[in-house]
Amino acid sequence: MSRSAILITPKDQEEEKLIEALVKRMRLKGRKLSAEELEDAGLAFAMSKADKTKVADYDRVM
Repeated sequence: MSRSAILITPKDQEEEKLIEALVKRMRLKGRKLSAEELEDAGLAFAMSKADKTKVADYDRVM
Protein backbone atom coordinates (compact mmCIF):
# COMPACT_ATOMS: atom_id res chain seq x y z
CA MET A 1 0.00 0.00 0.00
CA SER A 2 1.52 3.32 -1.01
CA ARG A 3 1.36 6.13 1.47
CA SER A 4 0.43 9.67 0.72
CA ALA A 5 0.18 12.87 2.71
CA ILE A 6 -2.11 15.85 2.91
CA LEU A 7 -0.64 19.29 3.41
CA ILE A 8 -3.10 21.78 4.91
CA THR A 9 -2.40 25.46 5.53
CA PRO A 10 -4.86 26.92 8.04
CA LYS A 11 -6.00 30.49 7.51
CA ASP A 12 -5.66 31.47 11.17
CA GLN A 13 -4.70 30.24 14.66
CA GLU A 14 -8.24 29.11 15.47
CA GLU A 15 -8.40 26.93 12.36
CA GLU A 16 -4.96 25.50 13.15
CA LYS A 17 -6.13 24.42 16.62
CA LEU A 18 -9.27 22.86 15.13
CA ILE A 19 -7.25 20.84 12.60
CA GLU A 20 -4.80 19.71 15.29
CA ALA A 21 -7.71 18.58 17.49
CA LEU A 22 -9.27 16.66 14.59
CA VAL A 23 -5.98 14.89 13.79
CA LYS A 24 -5.55 13.97 17.46
CA ARG A 25 -9.16 12.79 17.82
CA MET A 26 -8.88 10.60 14.73
CA ARG A 27 -5.58 9.21 16.07
CA LEU A 28 -3.77 10.15 12.88
CA LYS A 29 -0.08 10.90 12.67
CA GLY A 30 0.63 14.53 11.99
CA ARG A 31 3.08 17.26 12.80
CA LYS A 32 3.70 20.91 12.06
CA LEU A 33 6.27 21.84 9.45
CA SER A 34 8.70 24.68 9.99
CA ALA A 35 8.79 27.46 7.41
CA GLU A 36 11.96 25.93 5.95
CA GLU A 37 10.42 22.43 5.75
CA LEU A 38 7.34 23.86 4.04
CA GLU A 39 9.52 25.67 1.51
CA ASP A 40 11.52 22.48 0.88
CA ALA A 41 8.31 20.51 0.33
CA GLY A 42 7.07 23.10 -2.16
CA LEU A 43 10.36 23.03 -4.03
CA ALA A 44 10.37 19.21 -4.12
CA PHE A 45 6.82 19.23 -5.49
CA ALA A 46 7.71 21.78 -8.18
CA MET A 47 10.78 19.76 -9.14
CA SER A 48 8.72 16.58 -9.44
CA LYS A 49 6.32 18.32 -11.83
CA ALA A 50 9.05 19.96 -13.96
CA ASP A 51 9.44 19.06 -17.63
CA LYS A 52 12.43 16.74 -17.68
CA THR A 53 12.33 16.06 -21.41
CA LYS A 54 14.16 19.20 -22.52
CA VAL A 55 17.94 19.53 -22.38
CA ALA A 56 19.32 22.90 -21.24
CA ASP A 57 22.07 24.60 -23.21
CA TYR A 58 25.41 24.44 -21.34
CA ASP A 59 26.24 28.14 -21.88
CA ARG A 60 22.81 29.22 -20.69
CA VAL A 61 23.16 27.20 -17.48
CA MET A 62 26.60 28.57 -16.75
